[in-house]
Amino acid sequence: MNYTAAYKILTNRFKPEETEISLPEFGVQLSQFGFSSVLPPGNHTIRPGTITEYSLDVPDDELIPENLSFNYPVIYPIGRSEFNRAVILLHGLNERSWSKYLPWAVKLAEELQRPVILFPISFHMNRSPASWSNPRLMSAMLPKTRLRNQRNRSATFANLALSIRLSQQPLRFFTSGRQSLDDLKSLVTSIQAGNHPLFIKGTSADFFAYSIGAFLAQIMMLTYGDDLFSESRLFMLCGGAPFNSMNGVSKLIMDEEAFIKLRFYYLRQFDREMKSKGPLADMITNQQSGQAFRAMISSSNFPLWRKDRFMRMADRIHTIGLKKDLVIPPSGIAELLGSSQREILDFPYAYSHENPFPLIGDSQMVDQSFDTVFGKAVAFLR
Repeated sequence: MNYTAAYKILTNRFKPEETEISLPEFGVQLSQFGFSSVLPPGNHTIRPGTITEYSLDVPDDELIPENLSFNYPVIYPIGRSEFNRAVILLHGLNERSWSKYLPWAVKLAEELQRPVILFPISFHMNRSPASWSNPRLMSAMLPKTRLRNQRNRSATFANLALSIRLSQQPLRFFTSGRQSLDDLKSLVTSIQAGNHPLFIKGTSADFFAYSIGAFLAQIMMLTYGDDLFSESRLFMLCGGAPFNSMNGVSKLIMDEEAFIKLRFYYLRQFDREMKSKGPLADMITNQQSGQAFRAMISSSNFPLWRKDRFMRMADRIHTIGLKKDLVIPPSGIAELLGSSQREILDFPYAYSHENPFPLIGDSQMVDQSFDTVFGKAVAFLR
């Protein structure tokens, strides 16, 4: 079945509240599994600030229960009950629905004949309050909040919650990523130990990562690529660049004000703050995950250390960038990854970073481009 037809069927069939969904026309089953997360120490230093300034209830991160206890879907072949290999799919920034990724996961599960875990980054998907993705509520808040700043031409109901949270406290970009990194470590450790009902002991995990999910996955490989993920392969789409080469301004990601504050904080203030004492500074300066994060913030940070680690994993990392991608441009990808680890494609239709496979226009061309990308992904991850 082609991508366009699969998307329509899957988005109609998927119900987040259902724990079991059979998809016999694709030869796969979808099951949801529970997960409990723990906030890293640094998150507890984040305070809500002046809520009235933004007219949005932004509580302490530790007071958002959806982020700490949630379900994640797994799509796997029908007729088998145990597997020895998994693929973990990581999504993009400011995503609130799995709809876009369902045909991606089904294609990988079908072709590879292994489970695909759709794992939500902290404060994304079902790990955030429903109000953050309520179009009516968010649209009503726009004139009182982000649209008061005339520079915010990209402010929309879709990016309002993330824009406010990051403007209020840019540190959330790091702490939420650190929590996601810890979650992935916990998930894979549990799977390898044989504590997941779908996997036997010793199961290995590969990754398909998109956009900011690729950024997270690169930090993960820099941190654990020699031990926990020593057998893992990483395939990225629209990802692979350092933060300083990204442009997060988008009606679907964040507005101008949020991105300006984010860039200023991480490219001008972050390293200076690391000289202060406290659990967060200690975690970043004394742990390899902190060094990995800083190495991905700017291509000028720890260049020899980063290059050496990525070169040692050269045959296990590959990315596809898109020529007209304005959020994570091909030039940024080239700053970190060698020519053998990257390739740049261009599609014969109007696409964007946020929507590489649009459902409008020439569906045949979109279907062919989807098959090209995922054919390469399957060949690499097989």
